[in-house]
Amino acid sequence: MRPSRSDAVEGGHAKLAGVSTQSRSRDFFLATAVALGCALLLVATSPGLPIVWDEGDTIFRADEIARLAELSGVDRHPPFLDAIRAEANWPYTTRREGHPPLSGILVALGSRLSPEWFGPLTAARFGPIVLFSLAVGAMFHRLQREYKVLGVSAMAVGALLTMPRLFAHAHFATLDGPLTACWILVWAAFAPACRDWRWIPCFGLTLGLTLSAKFTGWLAPLPFIVWTILYRDRGGLWALIAGVPLAICVFVVLNPPLWDHPLAGLQAFFDLNLHRAGRPELNISTQFFSRMYNLDHPLPWYNTLVWTAITITPVILYIGCIGIGRTLQHRRNDPAAVLVLCQWATLVIARALPIAPPHDAERLILPSFAFYAALIGIGIGRALYRRTLLLPDKIVAQGWAKVAMAIALAAATFDSISYYPHNLSYYGRLIGGLRGAAALGMEPTYYWDALDREALEWLSNHTAENEKAAFGAAPPKNLELLKRWGLLGRLPSDPGRFRWYVIQRRPSAWQPWDRWLIDRETPIFQRSFAGVPLLDIYSYEQYERAKAAAQ
Repeated sequence: MRPSRSDAVEGGHAKLAGVSTQSRSRDFFLATAVALGCALLLVATSPGLPIVWDEGDTIFRADEIARLAELSGVDRHPPFLDAIRAEANWPYTTRREGHPPLSGILVALGSRLSPEWFGPLTAARFGPIVLFSLAVGAMFHRLQREYKVLGVSAMAVGALLTMPRLFAHAHFATLDGPLTACWILVWAAFAPACRDWRWIPCFGLTLGLTLSAKFTGWLAPLPFIVWTILYRDRGGLWALIAGVPLAICVFVVLNPPLWDHPLAGLQAFFDLNLHRAGRPELNISTQFFSRMYNLDHPLPWYNTLVWTAITITPVILYIGCIGIGRTLQHRRNDPAAVLVLCQWATLVIARALPIAPPHDAERLILPSFAFYAALIGIGIGRALYRRTLLLPDKIVAQGWAKVAMAIALAAATFDSISYYPHNLSYYGRLIGGLRGAAALGMEPTYYWDALDREALEWLSNHTAENEKAAFGAAPPKNLELLKRWGLLGRLPSDPGRFRWYVIQRRPSAWQPWDRWLIDRETPIFQRSFAGVPLLDIYSYEQYERAKAAAQ
């Protein structure tokens, strides 16, 4: 007997033979439309999102890649190869903190290929935006092929794009959006690679890109290994045996300093990423419920679950819990959902370990939010199509599930729109929104995104030509780009008289005088959201008074 749609949802991809509500060509067309729509949405909303922490540094490093690419067009003889191999000319992998180069490559390519009418920041973000949009289309297509239910794939994509913080990160010219995109792509390639050896190169390539996105990407093979062991899947075993070495080769190819000495280069790469506690500039603190944490004082193990609970709209959070619960309940006959659950759990567990870096709030577990969105889609699918119900009950259950789906997406969309462009300051209603989170000792802002166009215009209008502003712990590369783009006058290092002092409401970055200022002085200008201050501008006289009093 031909299985029904409900069997497909209850049984996962093991029961999908012969089950189809859309043709392969329609699935591909829908996925393409989803990817294109995502790209248009991200490009349209990018100009409103200010430059954030690490974007300036990523853009400057991408400029180095572009410079080497221009050199290759002029000079293709061996000295160029020597230059690109040299660690001094390649600002990744074996230098500084050891970040791999994919984000810089994407920014360099995107800046070159973006339309001329893009603003400079959106042009720099174009490459990461395109990659993320392709990943969203791939997630839609993979879920559609597995479950054959439009509600599953549509709900997953809708949830992903309406998580305020994830939506913001999807724009940025930093490392975590590309990491999330690559992790989605390698997950989407694994299932077909288990069934058809011709997909194994695609799996290896996407896994290599994931390794090249960020050091966190080296955790990506773990959920596939766990899943293969759980289900004793021979196809998965062969995909890993062939795909992982190919992925490492892709990583080496994308890192010229490793070409001559790959083993020594990989050792340096791992040393830089695993031994940061002894480097004060990389031991970054964070405030979590009024207490400060760093590598010497790790976050409590439950921090990842807390970040998930307080930065996702409660309704879709609840549906995701349904997805997790029903996946565990049907783990024997739904390996596709278990594979998604393994992806989500990997970073949730890894970040809970004492050795994990504590900073950057949700950013270090960002891929887990994408896979939680997939679990939300699976959760709504469980409610939409249940073979255990009689027909009248099934119709009622499906009706209520569709109502829940509409309410969930509407609530999440409202949250994203209402917080824009301060999406990175979003906290859900479980913690009382931004105001409740700040009262409980969570950091209202983190990434300098409150230094938006309104704040910059105020500085421009209230600063004379020979005056300048000082900044408390602001990313210097961001300030340089803001000056280059005509949004900021003089840099703190430029000649001129200091007129203002600017700090953001990120307690983990405050100096004693910053706290003195906030406690005792009234800012001349303040950028706030929902009554919670995000950025303060004081006169330089106030700053000098605070510094003298705090010493």
